[in-house]
Amino acid sequence: MNIPSAFGFGDKPELVAIVGGGGKTSLLFALARALAPGVVASTTTRIFQAQIRQSPAVTYADDLSPLEDQLQRYGMTLVVGHVAGEKAFGLSAKEVVALWQRPSVQHVLVEADGSRMCPVKAPADHEPVIPSESTLVIPVVGIDALHRPLTAVAHRPERVSALTGLSVNDDLTPEAMALLQTHPLGGLKNVPPAARVIPLINKVEDEAELAAARQVARRVLMQAHGRIQRVVIGAVQKEPPVREVQTPVTAVILAAGEGVRMRQGMDQPKQLLPWGAHTVLGETLHQVSQSLVHEIIVVTGHEAEAIGAAVRRFDGWPEPHLVHNPDYREGEMLSSLQRAVRGLDAGVTAVLVILADQPMVEAATYSQILYAFWQGKGELIAPTFNGQRGNPVLIGRRYFAELLRLPAGSAPRALLQTHPDALCLLSVDTEAVVCDLDTPAEYERLRPT
Repeated sequence: MNIPSAFGFGDKPELVAIVGGGGKTSLLFALARALAPGVVASTTTRIFQAQIRQSPAVTYADDLSPLEDQLQRYGMTLVVGHVAGEKAFGLSAKEVVALWQRPSVQHVLVEADGSRMCPVKAPADHEPVIPSESTLVIPVVGIDALHRPLTAVAHRPERVSALTGLSVNDDLTPEAMALLQTHPLGGLKNVPPAARVIPLINKVEDEAELAAARQVARRVLMQAHGRIQRVVIGAVQKEPPVREVQTPVTAVILAAGEGVRMRQGMDQPKQLLPWGAHTVLGETLHQVSQSLVHEIIVVTGHEAEAIGAAVRRFDGWPEPHLVHNPDYREGEMLSSLQRAVRGLDAGVTAVLVILADQPMVEAATYSQILYAFWQGKGELIAPTFNGQRGNPVLIGRRYFAELLRLPAGSAPRALLQTHPDALCLLSVDTEAVVCDLDTPAEYERLRPT
């Protein structure tokens, strides 16, 4: 995935403000190069000579006459104010907007605050200077700030301390890093109401950093309550610059079925049968909550009161929501999934469809499917083991309308069968994805001892 697509650039012109720390200038020029032609880079703060030299051309605000020629020759130019020694001062928000309104300019990218090369920061009273017409704001943090003292990684550590509740001598935690990007006095400060907000977690180069960045991104999306719809994870000075784009995914656990074959000789629903330290459903909930899903929905039907009570006793995060399917006897799996999908928030980008009677599937398998989705491998994803397709299945939003049109008596797999060329088959190393608990014999064979 390239940088413009990661940040949702399309055909329309964008006015972009980049704030925070951890590589704003690198992002500014990486985006400018990727988006050229017709791109103006600028700042509303200041920029140093070493950074200015990253641009193939420079235009000065007191004489914009070379701008069109530079755009035509290089595809981009950097526009700055007056120069004093090793630094050049920025433009006012009004001047930035005037640049964006020029016919020859497609996109304007502006660095809207300073961080003195620190990977994280909290803004001062006078910043950031974000033009009110901005269409996109990108708060940036560097993953290298994690687990290090605020005094070593933060610009204005006392302000970061005030926002996060940490001492200036405390190490920065994933929770605090996420809060810096979502706090109204942090990454969301002075953001215009109509602007999209897409944070970047930068400097993510190895697998350990990627694992940490995923946890931060998950918290950003959950803390932002819909204000932020995606988080870009990458290292803009490396190839590839984008590792993943994390977006909200809801796990839908289908727990409405009667389990007719399992009920023979059993005195309770199979979802509530013992499974190690939990029940079958309890273990499924535990594993799903340990993955990177952003929301959990449990759909009930048969024995809804007992199963709902068990779900409410679940002590985990995120807290699962209950949805009741009164039509569970009519195509239980499809009707339950359709009922859940109809109630989803508009920002949910995919559902991970999970069978309640697959407690053997572990969190790592759920997350492996999510990674494939966030890495752009498809919007229909199913795991396979030794060539056999299994569950859970991920369904992206572009297929929701078609899913809701499937007739009664059909099943979600009909959607996969309709789009074989779009289906990403993800090989996994666990047989659990092709096992479920349909009969007492299977339960006894598979249950942990």
